[in-house]
Amino acid sequence: MGVLSLHRLDDVVRFGSAGPVKTVFYDAERLKAQVMGLEPDQRIPPCSMDHDVVFVVIEGEGEIIADADRYSVRPFSWIRVPKETGTRAIEAATKMIILAMQMR
Repeated sequence: MGVLSLHRLDDVVRFGSAGPVKTVFYDAERLKAQVMGLEPDQRIPPCSMDHDVVFVVIEGEGEIIADADRYSVRPFSWIRVPKETGTRAIEAATKMIILAMQMR
């Protein structure tokens, strides 16, 4: 059995006035996990990914955009965006904390 470790996301989440702040806190062969801090009206612009991604909203409200589809999200919402999706983006209506996990 491997060594267990406990970490708190509130110890690594950061916010910036210049734009969203992404903090990778786990990066292994099959999983990459990061926490993103967004201030109101900040956005992560459209991008494409080579892996499926699961977004979990921890705090705040906004939208996750997958291609032309917009999904309103709030705390405890989660969405899986498959790698086949052309682009994905995030827009914060309020201060947001989002957990993002890429399955490799």
